[in-house]
Amino acid sequence: MISILIADDHGVVREGLRRLLESEPDIEVCAEASDGRETLELVDKHNPNFVILDISMPRLGGLETLEKLRAEHPAVKVILLSMHGDPAFIQSAVTLGVDGYILKNGRADEVIAAVRAVIKGGSYFSPPVAREIVDQLRSPRRGSGEPFTTLSAREREVLHLIADGLSAKEIASQLGISTKTVEAHRTSLMRKLGARKATELVRYALRHGLVEP
Repeated sequence: MISILIADDHGVVREGLRRLLESEPDIEVCAEASDGRETLELVDKHNPNFVILDISMPRLGGLETLEKLRAEHPAVKVILLSMHGDPAFIQSAVTLGVDGYILKNGRADEVIAAVRAVIKGGSYFSPPVAREIVDQLRSPRRGSGEPFTTLSAREREVLHLIADGLSAKEIASQLGISTKTVEAHRTSLMRKLGARKATELVRYALRHGLVEP
């Protein structure tokens, strides 16, 4: 059996994916997670073959979760789901070693096609995502000025939590770092993203689909 963990903060989406996947005789959904940190805990517990991972989730976003999965569970296959074909996110996902990237506005059977392709040792990208990857390969400088790609993993975590509405003290507590370190990351984020105040960081995260409204 192919064991899959579904990670999405929308229960309706998880239910739909579960029904779709379990309509296949050799696929089982071993667990469901509603955020990135729960995903990591459940992967430790269930050791699935696959994680189907929403890119926009609370507490820990899809890209940050992907990065941690690659470090802690390199054998687990990861397919990202996203509402957005943002070039910066695609570039980051490919760099982090994602096995598939599916747009949520695509066909439902793409999920099964992606699982089948990846389990055979390949990869699967929705056609618009594949075109973007080809364009980036043909023109390496294209999109290289996108500031998101310059952020460190910790800066992406802090940006995600700022956009979730957490205070510096709450972020420090959740990440196990000092408030002063959080403020240093926020200063670096504002410099790299050209933001003058924290609300502009939130708008950036929303605009690029890092978090949902």
